[in-house]
Amino acid sequence: MNIKPIVVGILLFSQSVFALSAANPVPPVSNLSIEVEVPKQAWQFEIKYGLLSQEKARLAVSEKDISKQLKPMLNQGQYQQAWQVVKDIDTSQSSAALAQVKGQIAYQVNDYQAAIPAFEDALTKRPDLIASHRGLAGIYLKQSNQKSALKHLTQAIVLGDQDASIFAQMGYLHMQNEQAYAAIAGFRQALFLAPDREDYKRGLLWALTQSGDVQESLHLLSQMIEQTPDDASLWLQLSQIQLLQGDETKALSSLDVARRLGDTATNNLMLSAQLHLNHGSAQQAIFLLKQVLKADSQQYKEPIIAVLSVLVNKGDMHHAQQLSSALNKYKNKLDHKAQSQLLTYQGVLAHDNNKLKQAEQLFQQAINKDAANGNAMLKLGLLLQAQQKYSRADSYFVRASSFAPYQEMAWLSIAQIAIEQGSYERAISFLNKAYKANPARRDLIANIKQLERLQRAM
Repeated sequence: MNIKPIVVGILLFSQSVFALSAANPVPPVSNLSIEVEVPKQAWQFEIKYGLLSQEKARLAVSEKDISKQLKPMLNQGQYQQAWQVVKDIDTSQSSAALAQVKGQIAYQVNDYQAAIPAFEDALTKRPDLIASHRGLAGIYLKQSNQKSALKHLTQAIVLGDQDASIFAQMGYLHMQNEQAYAAIAGFRQALFLAPDREDYKRGLLWALTQSGDVQESLHLLSQMIEQTPDDASLWLQLSQIQLLQGDETKALSSLDVARRLGDTATNNLMLSAQLHLNHGSAQQAIFLLKQVLKADSQQYKEPIIAVLSVLVNKGDMHHAQQLSSALNKYKNKLDHKAQSQLLTYQGVLAHDNNKLKQAEQLFQQAINKDAANGNAMLKLGLLLQAQQKYSRADSYFVRASSFAPYQEMAWLSIAQIAIEQGSYERAISFLNKAYKANPARRDLIANIKQLERLQRAM
């Protein structure tokens, strides 16, 4: 009879799928949502033109005694004591200078509810007081009122404030509003006025990166790394840019340097592990994934299960077993679906070690945890089919065929059992289903025609 070629052909196809533990393996790292975690850049707004400053506004003659009382306290940083002196002053009746002083002292003791009206009274009398504009800007920044902060920062610049910090703060605000090009202008001006300020360089780098100016970002970053090569955050930013360029190998090297310099962010450990799987050492990837698991970050447990599927798909059972053992310690913290996936991969590993009874139990446990785990159903069916337990195998294939990712293989497996049992009509029916669902499988046509000839000959 000519049935043998058909049986062998379908068997080869069916058995090969047993090594595949997931229909949806982990995508390339460039498609993952994981990004480099770089420490956020922020500025503590600087209050310049300080307390009792020599601006145009002057204290009234009647306020000179208060000035003498305040000066020694302010020189020694005794702001709480100074606040007791000025807190009851009615700034609507005082000079602009004293209103500004009260606002500045209130700022220092973090009493912003008192500082705001004091600064506003000062500006009502003298709209050109730069220190009051800066004071209000500082308060509004602390309160995340960016619109009001920007208004007063802009007014200070219009009035002639050329201090570098105000331009840096403008740059920071523009970045908060996702206005990268305006932010670049602010940071450039800040660096023009204070070229050695490291935090302004970082601000410019941040803005350049966000604007997509990769070449300028790399040029500035190279200079900064040359000056401070032991700064882990700079290497993290370099890896971020290298990923944007699609150079994952260089990005991995930069992440490794950052880690050696002390970076322990779980996000970066996870990303390094993914890159090592693609371009580096699988053993190093496992080491990093174990560190992620120890950090007990719930958000990464399921992605690590997906990594396990990649290792199994690649046939890297040695490293897959190591990762499976590490995951097993945290299985009770997984939801039922994730536990089911883990049990499925553990079943594949048991099968690979020829522990067939254990594999059967693990697949069954996976199905019990998640009744929609078509992958486990397909694996269990294949295991039972190999043991010639056709009735049970067929039932699991039928169940697996309800789930689109496993449908074609389930139909082919059902057809295989039907052939082995001499039920050609049923085999033809399921092979036709597989072919209609996937017309690219033209190799099935020859099997279908041969089965039809066998059926007619019966």
